[in-house]
Amino acid sequence: MKPLAFPLPALICLEPGPEEPEPPLFRRPQTLLYALPQREDDSVSRWIEEFSIKIPEGESGLVMADCGMPVPQQRAALLACARRPEPPPFISCLALDEEGLTLDGWDGEAALILLQSMGCAAVIFVPADEEALKELPRLFSRLWQDARIPVGVAPSFGGGAQIAASFPRASLLMGADAAACQDLAQRIAQAKLWTVPPSIAPPPEDDWFIAVSNGQDHLLDPAFDIDGQLECQPDFIEQLMELEIDGCDALRLILPDEDALDVFAAEQYMITMPLSLCAPDAALMERALEAFAGRAVYDGSWPLPQEDLDRFVERYGLIVL
Repeated sequence: MKPLAFPLPALICLEPGPEEPEPPLFRRPQTLLYALPQREDDSVSRWIEEFSIKIPEGESGLVMADCGMPVPQQRAALLACARRPEPPPFISCLALDEEGLTLDGWDGEAALILLQSMGCAAVIFVPADEEALKELPRLFSRLWQDARIPVGVAPSFGGGAQIAASFPRASLLMGADAAACQDLAQRIAQAKLWTVPPSIAPPPEDDWFIAVSNGQDHLLDPAFDIDGQLECQPDFIEQLMELEIDGCDALRLILPDEDALDVFAAEQYMITMPLSLCAPDAALMERALEAFAGRAVYDGSWPLPQEDLDRFVERYGLIVL
């Protein structure tokens, strides 16, 4: 896990601006990233390249993704940071509706699990509307249970400290500008929100893992059965649907070559179960992991060097059984 560039708890001011007197632990992101426009040739590698251009060379301050950015693009922005010689800390900002779904339909827990497994420094949750604001304390309490990195909220506290007091475990709070953060500092003091310093949760037990596919998370243990296997071919979707009809719970997908990788990248949105990826060499495996908007499993069916596996675990959150 990449440490944040400042101690916790902290106030995050979203908009950059001139220096002014600031409350304690008041921090600004150095680089704000926004959603890239959709194009027919969208791919993770193109997103990584475009985000890399937007992050200044030698940048060491916070890099933050806007809450309007789709989760797969936030993942690509995180990869762009991770590939720097000195990776800057990356903070994800996720807008949630009243059901805990992001703007692009991801389950908030699945997004958190995926991003933290890849080295995200922190995640801040934002209510998408007034209904979501009412549900945010409940949603945040649930999300905290899965968090292994600092998490926080950017609520609108209205005219009193009552809502602020409903986030007793928030380690980060975010305001839109300096005035909003000054107001947050006052309400934090009134609500005694940071009376007890927040703690980072310990990692889960070694024999439990959470995979992510198609915006949903799947709790596994290392002995779970991968009961379906396919080689990725042009008729991949038809074969996948047949496996689903037969009650398949987890898929081993074999990617023998570049053509298979292209099919997988284009059709992965159809995979709704835990996915184990198999490729003949580390280079093709890494390209598959980069393309997959989820958290994959490696079951050892096609052996790869340990040093490559270690890198895949750190960079892509790969689950090694």
